[in-house]
Amino acid sequence: MNDVKYELDNLFDKLKQSTSYKDYVNVVNKLKENDDITSLISEIKRLQKILINEKDKVVEKELDNLNLKLNSYPIYQTYLIKKEELEEELVVIKEMFEKYFKDVLKLW
Repeated sequence: MNDVKYELDNLFDKLKQSTSYKDYVNVVNKLKENDDITSLISEIKRLQKILINEKDKVVEKELDNLNLKLNSYPIYQTYLIKKEELEEELVVIKEMFEKYFKDVLKLW
């Protein structure tokens, strides 16, 4: 079992060394450094919580406007692209694991 853990650790280390992961982390760090974007995201989250509890058209409109503003930042667009690329890699890895385990657990 220790061999499996070792190999999994290696897999995750390789993932962390991949270009897609490094690019994602880099863009996330840039987003965190941008006070305008971080405050905008915080406000969006706050309004989303309000909107969950009460369906207020004014809040909904304000939320839409803030989302448009957030999406206007090129760095945020880059973040969305890098996030999607990384998620695609993770889905492929997940599917490979699922297929492997399904094959291993097949009954004769």
